[in-house]
Amino acid sequence: MPDKIDLTGRWRFEEDFGFGKDSGYAEINQIGIQLSGILRFSEQIDGEETFIVKQEVTGKITGTKIDLKSHSCEILFSAEDIIYELDTWSGELLANGKIVGNSCDSEGTGGCFVMERSSYETSELKDDHQFGKN
Repeated sequence: MPDKIDLTGRWRFEEDFGFGKDSGYAEINQIGIQLSGILRFSEQIDGEETFIVKQEVTGKITGTKIDLKSHSCEILFSAEDIIYELDTWSGELLANGKIVGNSCDSEGTGGCFVMERSSYETSELKDDHQFGKN
């Protein structure tokens, strides 16, 4: 592990919560130990239509331990009305560069996630309609 860890960049994001999966990306900015960013992902719950979620997150890194918490959520695409519960993620930066850990929403639904860096820069996307094209 490098002496100084910088998580700033774009990360592919996959999550499995037992009865469905999320797939998308996280864009993280790090200043000191403080983290902030956006997760955009499609969520496929077994037997239901896929929808796209954007969550703004904040958190921190302590050693190799990463904690993120959603403080806002927007449904970018859905065929029906959805009430979405905010998530938290607790993970560990592994020697192979991946972040792996567990997630939990405000109703107690948990899952396992993996993030893998795809870029050391964030895209600064302003247009959420470009989600599937990046």
